Amino acid sequence: MAVKIYRLTGTANEGEATTYTDITSINTRLNAEDAHSTAGETNPILIPAEGTNYSYKCSTQLGWDGTTGDGTINNLKWYTDGANGLGTGVGLQVVSSSDTYVQATGTVGTSGVNIDGTHAFNYTSTSPLSVTGSVTDPTDGEKFGNIVEIQTTVDSTASAGATNSETITWRYDSTIA
Repeated sequence: MAVKIYRLTGTANEGEATTYTDITSINTRLNAEDAHSTAGETNPILIPAEGTNYSYKCSTQLGWDGTTGDGTINNLKWYTDGANGLGTGVGLQVVSSSDTYVQATGTVGTSGVNIDGTHAFNYTSTSPLSVTGSVTDPTDGEKFGNIVEIQTTVDSTASAGATNSETITWRYDSTIA
């Protein structure tokens, strides 16, 4: 029984299934497509001649995995180590949206649509992003809290190839026994 981090991909249309991939203990790569991959090199973000290109947004949300729990999970926080190790010309932006998933869009293999987020490395353990939401007495598979979207930004000074990995941390208070 545990809290899991899910990446949401695919359709958000009524009657069609959104894919929830458990990324709690694995990598998820941000490319120019709406798909989870741990190391896929299909549809990389193109380096523009000028301006900025973007990954498709990566929507993440917490969920409960296990039997029904008694208690509450709240005070949701999200943060990075505060240092951009992605390389020259590459950044990461973040926005905490609502609890309603909206599918990522853009031009596959080139660039996603800009989420107009905040510089993700501004959020650290001492100054985290507060995420709205909580869950009381969760049931197996229940998702909770607002969706946090991250997006890689790539400008014309970037170098070709995969970037270094970055660690994202979720923190919360729990009274579940």
